[in-house]
Amino acid sequence: MLRGLIVRLRRSKMRTRLLLLFTMLTLLPLSVQAMVTYRHFSSTLNDKTKQYTVDIAGQVNANLDRLLKDLERLSLMPLYDEQVLSILAKYDGPMGSGTWALSDDYQKMKLYTSAQAYDRPEIRGIHLLSNSGTLFSNVEPLAVNTSWDGSRDEWFSALDQSDGEWIILPPHHPSYYAGSDPSFYISVARVIKEPRTLRRLGYMLIDVKQGAFGSAFSKLKIEQSTNLMIIDGAQRLLYEQKPDNGQSAYGGLMGSGLLKELHGGERKRLGGTDYLFVSHHSPYSGLSVIGLTPIGAILKESRALMVFALWLALFCLVTVLLLAYAVSYRITLPLVELKSNMSRVERGDFNKRVSPLGGDEFGQLGRGFNRMMDEINRLFHEVLVIGLREKEAELSALQSQINPHFIYNTLESINMMAVQRRNDEVSDMVSALGKLLRYTIDKAGRLVSLGEEMAFVDSYVRIQQIRYGGKLKVHNDIEEEVQHLRIPKLTIQPLVENAIYHGIAGREEGGTIWVSALRFDNELLITVRDDGNGLEEEELAALNREIEKDPSMDSLRRSDEESLGLRNIGQRIKLLYGEGGSLTVDGSPGQGLAVTITITIPESGGEEDV
Repeated sequence: MLRGLIVRLRRSKMRTRLLLLFTMLTLLPLSVQAMVTYRHFSSTLNDKTKQYTVDIAGQVNANLDRLLKDLERLSLMPLYDEQVLSILAKYDGPMGSGTWALSDDYQKMKLYTSAQAYDRPEIRGIHLLSNSGTLFSNVEPLAVNTSWDGSRDEWFSALDQSDGEWIILPPHHPSYYAGSDPSFYISVARVIKEPRTLRRLGYMLIDVKQGAFGSAFSKLKIEQSTNLMIIDGAQRLLYEQKPDNGQSAYGGLMGSGLLKELHGGERKRLGGTDYLFVSHHSPYSGLSVIGLTPIGAILKESRALMVFALWLALFCLVTVLLLAYAVSYRITLPLVELKSNMSRVERGDFNKRVSPLGGDEFGQLGRGFNRMMDEINRLFHEVLVIGLREKEAELSALQSQINPHFIYNTLESINMMAVQRRNDEVSDMVSALGKLLRYTIDKAGRLVSLGEEMAFVDSYVRIQQIRYGGKLKVHNDIEEEVQHLRIPKLTIQPLVENAIYHGIAGREEGGTIWVSALRFDNELLITVRDDGNGLEEEELAALNREIEKDPSMDSLRRSDEESLGLRNIGQRIKLLYGEGGSLTVDGSPGQGLAVTITITIPESGGEEDV
């Protein structure tokens, strides 16, 4: 179906194509812009909502920290009051054995707890409990029991095991309240110990109304559909700010078992609704404030933007269709006239010219057509000239082949003159130079036998020995069985040159170079060693790192002086043999350098290229 549509489009008129083109050029950017704008706006709105919810959770935790720090300080006050400690010590004994307190003790403790609870509407009661269960409280006598057995309530065991640290007890209904008080309270409690002996004297419980935790949300602008919860380290719910629908999300989170796995900024689906989950943890109290905001509430503004973008795109589409029809008709009219003139050219009339159609693009097209016809006629006449130039190029190529032979003949003439005049050193240098030129020019291939390469090295060394006199000594140790192996051309000579110029050239006493090649298992080891100045350990490490670099265009930009250096040779070995070839440098200060080339030998051996 798609192929048929393409075929029909190719056969359609230019007017139809232009109409479709204008339509697509309008729809495409509008669609992309609408999509990008919608996604960007939605993403930005989602990020801002997430950050705003996190900020709210952080502010709630800050409010809670202030409240809990005040309550913690309050729970420490009995430790600094000797009278309170002495009264608690008088009613020591097993839990549940406590009885009525003496009237004088009761009044003193009543005054103490009432003073602590003064002007604190968030506190339901402050209670001091002895080990035996005798209870002192600021609450009116008829509303609280004077003695109480803590072992009857499960929540009391957490306080009994706290060992003096203040703890937060989740919402519970204390049984020490008399009557039918159905309210649940959150308690800040602590075990009271004698400061000197650390002996337990009793307990202090501060019952806080749940509304006190709700006040932490006051004066905060919260999305009406957002659910905020306060949970402790054991993931027990302390307080929940429910959305408008009044549904609790704590049960759904605990039921899914994912509350421990969720992190801030994730999306979670609960009860068929997608929520944005954020969390803020207080390191001081160990409480976490969790926020759940429906994704639909976040995206309601972006949906309105999407609807507006769709209506705008529809309006633009209708407008463009009308304009495209008018413009395409105007454009195609002069093209029809140009097509008529070109049809005569297609029948073989190359001398046909069209009249310019004006100063616009169509006029330029007509003039270009005329120039094209003139160029075709000109090209016919240039064919003969090009043929003649090709013959001239062939003659130049033959001449370039003659030049090396001219150089060789000239060097041979100089050599003969040196022999006639018995100047042996000049004769040796000219002969060696001739061999060098023949080796570098005549060898077209990039691989030569090791024997040929060593012959080239010997010619180079001969010239250098004449230059340096008796200061330069070179020893070759080449195994016979590796002479036939083929290696990259110009591999060993640059290493010898490097040893001469960088290791020996500056020394008055000269030096010695050892060139060795041997076969070790399936590897060919070629080593060029000198007794020159050597390098420091850091310089050696840097040099080996430079050699190990991957070949790149950077090597092509290096200077001519460095083009056959160690890095160049190392890159050639790596390019030709990959992991089967390497170049390493070793040595020490004052002991010279040793450059080793390692090349893997094919299993077939023989005359195979290494």
